[in-house]
Amino acid sequence: MKLAWTITLCGLFSFRALAFNQEKQIQLLKNPKNKTTVVKEDIIPLERLENMFTMDAKTPGLTAMLKRHSMKHRQKAVPVLIKVMKESKYPEQNRWLATMLLAQIMGKKSAPFIAKFIDHPHWMMRVASLKALLGLKQHEYHAVYSKGLKDPSLIVRVQALDNISKMKITHLAPQVWNMMYDQSNYSGNVGNRKRTSIVRSIIRTVGDVRFTKASKPLAKLIQKPKYQDLIEDLDYSLEKITGEVSPNSSVEARRKFWSNKISMSPSGAKKL
Repeated sequence: MKLAWTITLCGLFSFRALAFNQEKQIQLLKNPKNKTTVVKEDIIPLERLENMFTMDAKTPGLTAMLKRHSMKHRQKAVPVLIKVMKESKYPEQNRWLATMLLAQIMGKKSAPFIAKFIDHPHWMMRVASLKALLGLKQHEYHAVYSKGLKDPSLIVRVQALDNISKMKITHLAPQVWNMMYDQSNYSGNVGNRKRTSIVRSIIRTVGDVRFTKASKPLAKLIQKPKYQDLIEDLDYSLEKITGEVSPNSSVEARRKFWSNKISMSPSGAKKL
């Protein structure tokens, strides 16, 4: 009886300690200047860490050094990392790294704070926000990823697609498919548009999220010679969506296979 009571008490104290630690982490993000956990001996090393972040990002060995010192101080380094993320005086690549390190140290508790950087004026910080959320496996930030799909920076849009693809966010499948008709994903003048590299990512992401409504348009596109350069991407998505496997013998064999497997509707795909 005493043993059972002891185990119950231990479990209760452990739960309270865990809850206290989580609350402490949240408060640390809300108020990074609260240095109650920082002792006198930490001040100089943390100041050195902050100074390291001002160095040229191309300095040999700097990235490894920043990682090592940040992980050594763990939560005590959080105020420094947040400061680096917020202030433009630090090199952008170092600010990107600070975002990754904050996510690594604080885990999922840092996600709401990091998600706000999708509105940052510099594209690298917007990419960092998306990349960190992917690393934290944050499926629920649909509004953030949706905004990323319409970002003025091609690199940010590609990262948003990567998040959606790897986390299988099917809710955003229609928005991904609509990118096929977004002129910002093409270059050149009207009437002479050319596909940019992101179109491949769009097609493959449509397959990864199993967007069934795209199967007929994709099957129609794969029949057209002008999409010859996208044959592998179109075939990939069709296989993902339908669960069928096309023959690898030739392009014509693939085209015939998908023509037979998927009935072509008059509506088909919009002109790209």
